[in-house]
Amino acid sequence: MELKNLNEKEKENFKKLTKKQALYYSVMRAKSGVLYIQGKPGIAKSAIARGIAAKMGYAYHDLRLSMLDETDVGLFPTVTENSDGKFLEHVVPIWAWKANQCPTIIHFEELNRAPLAVRNAALQLLLERSIGLDFKFNDNVLMIASGNLGTEDNTDVEEFDNALNGRLIHYPHDLTLDEWIVDFANENVHPAIVDFLRQYPDKFYVQPNKNHKAYATPRSWTFLSDFIRANFDLKSPIKEWLPMVAEVGCSYVGNTITSFISYCDAQLKLTINDVLEDFDKVKESLSKDFKRDKKSELVFTLKEMDILKFNKKQMTNLIKFLTVVDQDERCGYLLFITDKYDEAEFDEGRAVHHLMSAFKDDVDRMQEENEKQI
Repeated sequence: MELKNLNEKEKENFKKLTKKQALYYSVMRAKSGVLYIQGKPGIAKSAIARGIAAKMGYAYHDLRLSMLDETDVGLFPTVTENSDGKFLEHVVPIWAWKANQCPTIIHFEELNRAPLAVRNAALQLLLERSIGLDFKFNDNVLMIASGNLGTEDNTDVEEFDNALNGRLIHYPHDLTLDEWIVDFANENVHPAIVDFLRQYPDKFYVQPNKNHKAYATPRSWTFLSDFIRANFDLKSPIKEWLPMVAEVGCSYVGNTITSFISYCDAQLKLTINDVLEDFDKVKESLSKDFKRDKKSELVFTLKEMDILKFNKKQMTNLIKFLTVVDQDERCGYLLFITDKYDEAEFDEGRAVHHLMSAFKDDVDRMQEENEKQI
């Protein structure tokens, strides 16, 4: 899909959008009616708007209307005076002025949870794209509104009348696990969480219950990931951060944390020695029960071992194991091996030569990339 009247930079940026992001951007760009997305709490309504802005090179302003009053959205009065007398005029909020300085997406969040005065003020902005008589939003300012579902997701919301509904472009917003992983989680969420949810997709969003205020959503999984990443290195083995996650995890994702802890415990039971001594025995489990994070951990452990001391069986199993890890991980390990041993040690290690021969294509590719960098 290609939209008209996009400059070359915008065309390139538009290609970066997912199908859903492209749809939302196209509706906002029309500036006829107001795109209004509704979905469950934590289902990435804010994240998708922020993601569109980031990919398209727009600034992003979010206004959580349930926490504001009408003065925050342009109904703060001031007195202006001319030859005909004194008059009340609207004061333009600084966020609105900033929005006009560059291409910007303004997100009016929780529209159906806002107090009536705030909602009416926001709707004037959304529908008329102005504040008072003199301030107009530029054409490169796009707007989106969002809200919750109400009884379906146990949130207190206000119902809109027909006149208002007729001015909104209603679109039900949801997020699949695959969409979340591809567009956000692969770059921003701890691999252990991503791999767990790939294996147990029913844990991606779990409805809250009366026993726990916290529950699993894309947002709460991201919060838990941020906790791990803020306190531990991304390469830290599971055993280092698991005790703390077991302690606080329920506060992030509710009861679902027990399944995640069990998954992590299972990860700890498979060691690199199991791989080196009998790869065929663990191959099925490694493929079925363990994903990217565990394989990365095993490769990390391999780097601490002396490959020149491996016997023939261990070397054979190592080669088998490296065929099932991601290419980047494999190439990284091979590069590490060539740097770790000096030329004399390397020449003496027939096993090492056997390893490099098994992955000749990878080795050749690494050498070509190194030559290009030089």
